[in-house]
Amino acid sequence: MTPPKKRKSPTADQTAQRILHAAEKIFAQGGYRAMTLREVTREAKVNLAAVNYHFGSKSNLMRAIIRERFEPINLERLRLLDRSAKAHSPGPIPLVEIFDALFRPMFSSGHNSKAKETTLTQIIGRALAEPADLLRNLHREFFEELSCKFMSEIRRTCPELDETTLQYRFFMAINTMIGTLIDQVCLEAISGGKLDHSDCDRILGELTAYTVAGFEQT
Repeated sequence: MTPPKKRKSPTADQTAQRILHAAEKIFAQGGYRAMTLREVTREAKVNLAAVNYHFGSKSNLMRAIIRERFEPINLERLRLLDRSAKAHSPGPIPLVEIFDALFRPMFSSGHNSKAKETTLTQIIGRALAEPADLLRNLHREFFEELSCKFMSEIRRTCPELDETTLQYRFFMAINTMIGTLIDQVCLEAISGGKLDHSDCDRILGELTAYTVAGFEQT
Protein backbone atom coordinates (compact mmCIF):
# COMPACT_ATOMS: atom_id res chain seq x y z
CA MET A 1 0.00 0.00 0.00
CA THR A 2 1.43 3.39 -1.02
CA PRO A 3 1.78 5.70 1.98
CA PRO A 4 -0.14 9.00 1.72
CA LYS A 5 1.85 11.98 0.57
CA LYS A 6 2.81 14.42 3.26
CA ARG A 7 1.08 17.74 2.92
CA LYS A 8 3.27 20.82 3.01
CA SER A 9 2.66 23.17 5.87
CA PRO A 10 1.29 26.67 5.20
CA THR A 11 4.71 28.02 6.12
CA ALA A 12 6.37 25.82 3.49
CA ASP A 13 3.88 26.97 0.88
CA GLN A 14 4.54 30.60 1.78
CA THR A 15 8.28 30.02 1.46
CA ALA A 16 7.84 28.44 -1.96
CA GLN A 17 5.73 31.39 -3.12
CA ARG A 18 8.30 33.86 -1.82
CA ILE A 19 11.04 32.06 -3.73
CA LEU A 20 8.91 31.93 -6.87
CA HIS A 21 8.04 35.62 -6.77
CA ALA A 22 11.66 36.57 -6.13
CA ALA A 23 12.82 34.51 -9.10
CA GLU A 24 10.09 35.97 -11.28
CA LYS A 25 11.11 39.51 -10.39
CA ILE A 26 14.78 38.84 -11.14
CA PHE A 27 13.95 37.10 -14.41
CA ALA A 28 11.72 39.97 -15.54
CA GLN A 29 14.47 42.49 -14.81
CA GLY A 30 17.53 40.66 -16.08
CA GLY A 31 16.61 37.42 -17.79
CA TYR A 32 17.46 33.78 -17.16
CA ARG A 33 21.19 34.34 -16.80
CA ALA A 34 20.64 36.94 -14.08
CA MET A 35 18.27 34.61 -12.23
CA THR A 36 21.00 32.82 -10.30
CA LEU A 37 20.06 30.83 -7.23
CA ARG A 38 22.28 33.13 -5.17
CA GLU A 39 20.29 36.18 -6.32
CA VAL A 40 17.01 34.38 -5.74
CA THR A 41 17.93 33.42 -2.18
CA ARG A 42 19.03 36.98 -1.47
CA GLU A 43 15.80 38.47 -2.87
CA ALA A 44 13.56 35.91 -1.15
CA LYS A 45 15.53 36.05 2.11
CA VAL A 46 15.86 32.26 2.31
CA ASN A 47 18.78 29.87 2.24
CA LEU A 48 19.85 27.73 -0.71
CA ALA A 49 18.53 24.59 0.96
CA ALA A 50 15.00 26.03 0.82
CA VAL A 51 15.28 26.63 -2.93
CA ASN A 52 16.62 23.13 -3.51
CA TYR A 53 13.88 21.62 -1.34
CA HIS A 54 11.02 23.33 -3.14
CA PHE A 55 12.32 23.44 -6.72
CA GLY A 56 15.46 21.33 -7.02
CA SER A 57 17.16 23.36 -9.73
CA LYS A 58 17.20 26.65 -11.60
CA SER A 59 15.48 25.09 -14.62
CA ASN A 60 12.68 23.72 -12.43
CA LEU A 61 12.28 27.16 -10.89
CA MET A 62 11.95 28.68 -14.38
CA ARG A 63 9.32 26.11 -15.28
CA ALA A 64 7.44 26.93 -12.08
CA ILE A 65 7.38 30.63 -13.03
CA ILE A 66 5.87 29.84 -16.45
CA ARG A 67 3.47 27.30 -14.97
CA GLU A 68 2.14 29.71 -12.35
CA ARG A 69 1.58 32.44 -14.91
CA PHE A 70 0.28 30.45 -17.86
CA GLU A 71 -1.48 27.38 -16.49
CA PRO A 72 -4.57 29.39 -15.40
CA ILE A 73 -4.56 31.23 -18.74
CA ASN A 74 -4.35 28.00 -20.74
CA LEU A 75 -7.09 26.35 -18.70
CA GLU A 76 -9.36 29.33 -19.38
CA ARG A 77 -8.51 29.20 -23.08
CA LEU A 78 -9.52 25.55 -23.23
CA ARG A 79 -12.69 26.21 -21.24
CA LEU A 80 -13.77 28.91 -23.69
CA LEU A 81 -12.89 26.76 -26.70
CA ASP A 82 -14.80 23.79 -25.28
CA ARG A 83 -17.83 26.00 -24.59
CA SER A 84 -17.85 27.20 -28.20
CA ALA A 85 -17.36 23.66 -29.52
CA LYS A 86 -20.42 22.46 -27.59
CA ALA A 87 -22.48 25.47 -28.67
CA HIS A 88 -21.79 24.85 -32.38
CA SER A 89 -21.61 21.04 -32.40
CA PRO A 90 -21.50 19.20 -34.73
CA GLY A 91 -20.46 22.12 -36.92
CA PRO A 92 -17.19 24.06 -36.81
CA ILE A 93 -16.54 26.94 -34.42
CA PRO A 94 -16.60 30.41 -36.02
CA LEU A 95 -13.10 31.85 -36.34
CA VAL A 96 -13.99 34.88 -34.23
CA GLU A 97 -14.82 32.60 -31.29
CA ILE A 98 -11.69 30.50 -31.73
CA PHE A 99 -9.43 33.52 -31.59
CA ASP A 100 -11.39 35.22 -28.85
CA ALA A 101 -10.85 32.07 -26.75
CA LEU A 102 -7.14 32.15 -27.54
CA PHE A 103 -6.60 35.88 -26.98
CA ARG A 104 -9.04 36.98 -24.27
CA PRO A 105 -7.48 35.14 -21.27
CA MET A 106 -4.09 36.70 -22.05
CA PHE A 107 -5.49 40.21 -21.96
CA SER A 108 -7.66 39.53 -18.91
CA SER A 109 -4.67 38.18 -16.98
CA GLY A 110 -2.32 40.89 -18.20
CA HIS A 111 -4.61 43.62 -16.83
CA ASN A 112 -5.83 41.96 -13.66
CA SER A 113 -6.05 44.59 -10.90
CA LYS A 114 -4.65 42.00 -8.51
CA ALA A 115 -1.57 41.34 -10.62
CA LYS A 116 1.72 40.91 -8.81
CA GLU A 117 4.51 43.43 -8.87
CA THR A 118 6.01 41.68 -11.88
CA THR A 119 3.56 41.86 -14.78
CA LEU A 120 2.75 39.20 -17.33
CA THR A 121 3.95 41.48 -20.12
CA GLN A 122 7.35 41.80 -18.45
CA ILE A 123 7.65 38.02 -18.25
CA ILE A 124 6.70 37.59 -21.91
CA GLY A 125 8.97 40.39 -23.08
CA ARG A 126 11.95 39.03 -21.22
CA ALA A 127 11.30 35.45 -22.36
CA LEU A 128 11.36 36.56 -25.99
CA ALA A 129 14.89 37.86 -25.51
CA GLU A 130 16.14 34.52 -24.22
CA PRO A 131 18.02 31.89 -26.31
CA ALA A 132 15.89 29.90 -28.73
CA ASP A 133 16.55 26.61 -26.93
CA LEU A 134 14.99 27.89 -23.72
CA LEU A 135 11.93 29.19 -25.57
CA ARG A 136 11.58 25.98 -27.55
CA ASN A 137 11.64 23.81 -24.45
CA LEU A 138 9.15 25.99 -22.58
CA HIS A 139 6.83 26.10 -25.59
CA ARG A 140 6.93 22.32 -25.95
CA GLU A 141 6.05 21.82 -22.30
CA PHE A 142 3.38 24.47 -21.82
CA PHE A 143 1.97 25.42 -25.22
CA GLU A 144 2.41 22.60 -27.73
CA GLU A 145 -0.70 20.64 -26.71
CA LEU A 146 -2.73 23.84 -26.47
CA SER A 147 -1.61 24.91 -29.95
CA CYS A 148 -2.59 21.51 -31.36
CA LYS A 149 -6.12 21.81 -29.94
CA PHE A 150 -6.64 25.26 -31.40
CA MET A 151 -5.13 24.27 -34.75
CA SER A 152 -7.47 21.27 -34.89
CA GLU A 153 -10.49 23.58 -34.59
CA ILE A 154 -9.06 26.06 -37.11
CA ARG A 155 -8.62 23.24 -39.64
CA ARG A 156 -12.28 22.29 -39.26
CA THR A 157 -13.34 25.90 -39.75
CA CYS A 158 -10.99 26.63 -42.67
CA PRO A 159 -10.93 23.43 -44.78
CA GLU A 160 -10.13 25.48 -47.88
CA LEU A 161 -6.66 26.41 -46.54
CA ASP A 162 -3.74 24.03 -46.99
CA GLU A 163 -1.69 22.96 -43.99
CA THR A 164 1.31 25.16 -44.75
CA THR A 165 -0.87 28.26 -45.03
CA LEU A 166 -2.66 27.38 -41.78
CA GLN A 167 0.64 27.00 -39.92
CA TYR A 168 2.02 30.28 -41.25
CA ARG A 169 -1.12 32.19 -40.38
CA PHE A 170 -1.36 30.66 -36.91
CA PHE A 171 2.26 31.66 -36.30
CA MET A 172 1.46 35.22 -37.44
CA ALA A 173 -1.65 35.30 -35.23
CA ILE A 174 0.31 34.29 -32.13
CA ASN A 175 3.06 36.81 -32.78
CA THR A 176 0.55 39.59 -33.46
CA MET A 177 -1.12 38.79 -30.15
CA ILE A 178 2.20 38.88 -28.28
CA GLY A 179 3.31 42.10 -29.94
CA THR A 180 -0.01 43.76 -29.18
CA LEU A 181 0.06 42.63 -25.57
CA ILE A 182 3.59 43.75 -24.72
CA ASP A 183 3.60 46.97 -26.77
CA GLN A 184 0.14 48.44 -26.14
CA VAL A 185 1.59 51.65 -24.73
CA CYS A 186 2.77 52.54 -28.26
CA LEU A 187 -0.84 52.75 -29.41
CA GLU A 188 -1.23 56.25 -28.04
CA ALA A 189 2.05 57.43 -29.57
CA ILE A 190 1.27 55.96 -33.00
CA SER A 191 -2.24 57.45 -32.99
CA GLY A 192 -1.10 60.86 -31.78
CA GLY A 193 -2.96 60.37 -28.51
CA LYS A 194 -6.30 59.57 -30.16
CA LEU A 195 -6.40 55.94 -29.02
CA ASP A 196 -6.36 54.67 -25.44
CA HIS A 197 -3.89 51.87 -24.75
CA SER A 198 -5.87 50.87 -21.65
CA ASP A 199 -9.06 50.16 -23.63
CA CYS A 200 -8.49 46.41 -23.56
CA ASP A 201 -11.92 45.44 -24.87
CA ARG A 202 -11.46 47.54 -28.01
CA ILE A 203 -7.90 46.34 -28.53
CA LEU A 204 -8.98 42.71 -28.11
CA GLY A 205 -11.86 43.19 -30.54
CA GLU A 206 -9.65 44.80 -33.18
CA LEU A 207 -6.94 42.16 -32.75
CA THR A 208 -9.47 39.36 -33.17
CA ALA A 209 -11.08 41.00 -36.22
CA TYR A 210 -7.64 41.59 -37.79
CA THR A 211 -6.62 37.95 -37.24
CA VAL A 212 -9.89 36.54 -38.55
CA ALA A 213 -9.61 38.69 -41.70
CA GLY A 214 -6.15 37.27 -42.32
CA PHE A 215 -7.40 33.69 -42.09
CA GLU A 216 -10.35 34.36 -44.36
CA GLN A 217 -8.10 35.44 -47.24
CA THR A 218 -7.75 32.62 -49.80
